[in-house]
Amino acid sequence: MADIISIGTGAEPAGRLSAGRLRLVAFTAIAAFMVAGPAAEQIFGVQTPWLRSWTMFSAIGLGVIDASFEIRRPDGPLVPLDRFELLGAPRNGRLKRIESSEELASVIKRLCIAAGQGADIRVRARQGTRSGWQTIHTDAQNACAD
Repeated sequence: MADIISIGTGAEPAGRLSAGRLRLVAFTAIAAFMVAGPAAEQIFGVQTPWLRSWTMFSAIGLGVIDASFEIRRPDGPLVPLDRFELLGAPRNGRLKRIESSEELASVIKRLCIAAGQGADIRVRARQGTRSGWQTIHTDAQNACAD
């Protein structure tokens, strides 16, 4: 019995890629294209129609208002105000998400009425925009005095 030893002498013609190498080259090219699109704009500032940029959450949260409320105690200091508690509203109800300036004004009016005559409520509010948070109400003055 004789053993046959294969020495692997070029089963393919020189200069041709095997199917495995061709798949590896295609995968690498596609992966590089996927990474280069976002990296070109976010890192290097290059904008081109050939490389697609990547934006996470392009519209979610636009227009939503993030507001915090404080009320002045009779002895002077400002303390955080829980709008749900003061208005007797459920935390998972309509009051949870303020979506417009008009809705914010309505919440402020309801808080001022619930807090009583002469209440000093300060409101800090900002609204989500495409360019970032935009301040729409500062706590510089009493919101109930308006």
